[in-house]
Formats: sequence, C-alpha cells, structure tokens
Amino acid sequence: MSAQRASTPVRLGRAAAAVVLTALAAVVIVRLAGRRATPVPPSVPPPPEGRVVDVKERVRHEEYEGGRLVADIRGDTFFRGPDGRNHLTGSVEIMNLSPAGEVTSRLTAGEVAYEPGSLRFTVSGRVRVEAGDLVLEGESFEYDKTAGVFETTAGGRFASKTMSGSAAEIRYGEGADEIRLGGGYRVEIAAEGGTVTLSGRSLRYLRRERESRMEGVASLEGESFRAAAETITFVASADEAGFDSAVLEGGPRVGFGGRPSSYGRGEIAAVRMRLTFSRGPDALNVTASGHVSLTFRSEAGGTTTIAAPSAQLGYFRHDGLWTGEANGGVRAELAEAGGAIRTVEGDHAVFDGRMLNVYGAAGSTAVADSAEARIEAAEISAQSTSRRFFAKGGVIGVLKPEDGSRRTGFFAPGEDVVFSCEWLQPEPDADAYFLTGSVIVSQGSASVRGGEIELAGVAGRMSAGGGVAVTLTEADPEGRPGRTVEFGGREMAYRPDTRTLTLTGQASVRLSEARLEAGSLTAGLARDGLTFETLEARTAVSVSKGEYVGRAEAASYDPSARLLVLTGAPVLTDGKGGSARGAKLTFDLADDKILLENEGPGRSTTIIRS
Repeated sequence: MSAQRASTPVRLGRAAAAVVLTALAAVVIVRLAGRRATPVPPSVPPPPEGRVVDVKERVRHEEYEGGRLVADIRGDTFFRGPDGRNHLTGSVEIMNLSPAGEVTSRLTAGEVAYEPGSLRFTVSGRVRVEAGDLVLEGESFEYDKTAGVFETTAGGRFASKTMSGSAAEIRYGEGADEIRLGGGYRVEIAAEGGTVTLSGRSLRYLRRERESRMEGVASLEGESFRAAAETITFVASADEAGFDSAVLEGGPRVGFGGRPSSYGRGEIAAVRMRLTFSRGPDALNVTASGHVSLTFRSEAGGTTTIAAPSAQLGYFRHDGLWTGEANGGVRAELAEAGGAIRTVEGDHAVFDGRMLNVYGAAGSTAVADSAEARIEAAEISAQSTSRRFFAKGGVIGVLKPEDGSRRTGFFAPGEDVVFSCEWLQPEPDADAYFLTGSVIVSQGSASVRGGEIELAGVAGRMSAGGGVAVTLTEADPEGRPGRTVEFGGREMAYRPDTRTLTLTGQASVRLSEARLEAGSLTAGLARDGLTFETLEARTAVSVSKGEYVGRAEAASYDPSARLLVLTGAPVLTDGKGGSARGAKLTFDLADDKILLENEGPGRSTTIIRS
C-alpha cells in the first residue's frame, strides 16, 4: 500500500496503534514509584487494624532531569491504608512534560493505590488518560510493571480526532507489544465518506508482526458495505498507516449496496475470503473460496444468485459499482419479482450489477433454461432488468410453448420450436428476439433459414432478412401428406393477424412441377401454420415448367386444385424460341398441361401438353 493518505477502513491499523498510547498511562504511573532499578523490597506490614498512617495532605511531587521538569504528580491526600497499600487520593493528576515544557501526557483519577515497594498499581475513580490526540477513560485500570501489563476489566472508552470506541476489557502487554480488546468492543473511525465501524467480541493487535485478529462475530461496516465473519485477520502496512489485506473465516459475508438504483444491493458468502484494499475502501477487492454464493438484489425486486467454488469481486464504493468473476463450475439463478426463475450454468462467469455473462469451457457450452426457452452457446448473458437471454457462439436452443398462449411466427402453438444461430439477442424495450448468423428456426418439416430473423410479440410476428428460405407443406385436398415446398427471397415478413407470409426481393417458390419467381410472394397459411392454402405473386412474375416459361405481372396458385394462373399480359415461350400471348395463362400441374386463353372477339383457349 502506498504512503498516500490512508482511507477509512484501513485506518483500523492506526486506530489500534493509537490504543498503544494507553500504555503511556502506565509509564506515568511508574513515576509514583520513582525510576529506581533496585530489587523490590519485601512487603511492608500493614498498619494496625482499621488505622491509616503516613498521612500527607496536598501532595505534590516534581521530578527533574538535567534541571528540567519532566513529571508533575499531585493529589489531595497520601496515606498507607489498612490494606497495607499506599494510596494517593483526591483529584490525582500526573503529567509528563516535553523538553520544551509542554504537557505530552496527562492522567487524572480519583485514586492511585500500590503496595510499598511494589510495581503493581491500581488507578480508579473516573480515570482519564490524555496522550497526544488520544483520550482513554474508565473507572478502573491495573498496571503490573513487572509483567509489563496495563489493563482493565471494568470497561473503557477511547477517542481521538479520527476515531472513538469502547471495550469491556482493554489490555496492553509491553513485552509482546500487544493490544487486546475483549468482552465486546466497538470502534468508530471518521472518514470523508462517513463512519466506519469495527465491532466484535475480541481484538488482538501485534505491533511487531503488524497483525490484528478480530474474533466473535467480527464486523467491519461502512457507509455502503459490511464485512462480517467469526474471525477477521488484518495485516497492517509497514508504516502502520493502513492495512494491506484482511482474511475472513468462519461464515464470512460481505454485503454492499450500489448508488445507481439499477445496481441494487448484493452479498457474497463463502468458507474463506481475502480482502485487499486499493485506493482504500473506494476499491475493495474480495477473493472468495469454498461454496461461494453471490446474491444481487435489484431495486425492481429481482434477485440474482451465483454459486461457484471460487469467485473474485471488485467493489467501488464511491460509485456504488461492482464487477467480478466466478470459476470452477458456475450456476446462476435469476428470480424476477413475480417469482419466475431463469438458470444459467457454465464453466465460469463475469458479472456486474447489471449483466451476468456465463461461458462454457473449451469444447463445451453454457446452458440457460427458463419457462420460455432452453439455450446452449459458448457465451450466455442475462440482464437483471430483462427476462430474456443474450447468447453467442454456436447457439442452439428450444423455444418452449409455455401455456400455449404465445406463438413463435407461423409455427404451431403448444409445441417446441428449435433454432440455431451465431447470435441471439433480445430487442431493447420490446418483447422480441433477434437472431443473426446462419439462422435456422424450425418445427417439424416447417423451417425458416436466413441471415437474420426476428421473433416478436405474443401473437407471433416474424421477419427475416439477409437471404431467406422458408420450407412449408403444400395443402392436399384429399388429406394425404402434403408436398414440401420451399420459398426464397431476400426478405420475409409474417403477419399473424392475417396469417400471411410475404417474401420480397427476388422471391421464388419451388413447387413440385414448376418454379415461380416474382418481385414478391404472399402465401396464405392454414391454421396449423405448417401448410399454405393460397399463394399470390406480384411484379415481374415468371413461371418455369420444363421447356416452357410463362411471364406476367401477377399470378395466383391454388394448392387444392394445383392450378397456377398468370394474369396481366401473360406471355408463354418455349425452348425453341416460339412465344404466345393471351389474357390468362394457366399451368395445370395436376393434369400436366398449360392453357393460354384470349378474351374479346374470337375468344379461344390453347391447350399445351407440357
């Protein structure tokens, strides 16, 4: 971590280090016993029962070094009590002074008690220790100079310019340079973006190792995030100005909330987590392992849950944004506010508050499933604000009939529709799918192929472009299996309200015995959607049958009678260069003959066996 200005949560290291200043109180107390290094003499017998001896009033002791005042000790009364201990009571004040004569630390209390010759002291009665900008307060503290321990079990409070807190137990060990808070503690640290709160049952900080361990439902909570676990271990930076990392174990959870409403809130849980801080809490990185579960809740009420063996999450508190990835086999569930659930499975995933992208491993695919569709592809994406999937890379899938009320193009309702393409994309703000790249949509013998196909609306609107081929069945009047017919064109549109299929741009249809080409073709479909009952052609119509070619402005085909009629100045040519004109040209595909009719005076019909 750089030596830049420390950010909020990482100031815990500084806060913990500040608690070390409580030891200054102990240093001050030692002044009462002088600075002797001589062996501790035997205990002095207590005075007669119930008596107080060696009473001194208005006590003041000043200590000098090199002619300079370094300590000033005051109290109302000094005496040795019935307990055999020396007592300094009443407005006790102990000050340490700097070489410039400024007060560097101050202790005030109701009483200081110790055994004569002993290096163990009890400070009690509204104790207050001031050292630098740190203030420590409590009712009672113990200091054992020999053991190097300064502690209280009666509760204490501490505060500085940037933090405040309290603990039921406070202990500082000089030898190990160790601080302990126990019995439940709470520390609040001021920050630019708000307050960060640390809490738990106990905290232990080893200054030499720069390691802090929080236990007992430990938590770190800021303005828009909260980390909690049975145990949180921090590693402080070398200058103790912040933390390099934190490890959470024992049911760890990290919760966070996004500022943009569309990002909602989220939580990550795992067996173990590691937190690293980049630019402080504004960039919190979480590495989780072991039964990882990530949950995101949108403002609209939807929930996305991701399960994986491992995951990484980056959270930017200032913007309320998060990004991450999950690995080792991923399963995601996306639940809408109304209860509908979609699932996506794959090898790994990347995500943020708005989009989830799931990828298949090499040689395999990701799989998505919902009440509406099942999809397999190299990559599948889902938005929290949309109930549909994005997919790309060898996409195959099935559009399900759901309750039968939704139709897919002209295909029969109540049955699956199979599709394949390179890209599958929901249309923004529309109830539609857009498929591109070698698209095939089929049901039974009926199919649509094209460069791109759009499926829109509950009623089943469908359009296609980029070169289209449509396969349908020609209706048979006697109920026998119909012949397969293939339509083609540059573009296609299907209108469900009229059950008409229109192809434009070099449109064509291959009937069993003839080929029809025109500027546009419109087929009227039966209710089953798989057969056509009528066919109309417009603009530059051409019909080829064997060596004969008929041309006209319009044409119509009746599949039940198998009659193809051309109108609008029809012309019939043969392969030998001959031609004939008439008012109507009919290709009778059932009887294998061609009829050319003239109208007006001398009306006639020419019949040609084709």
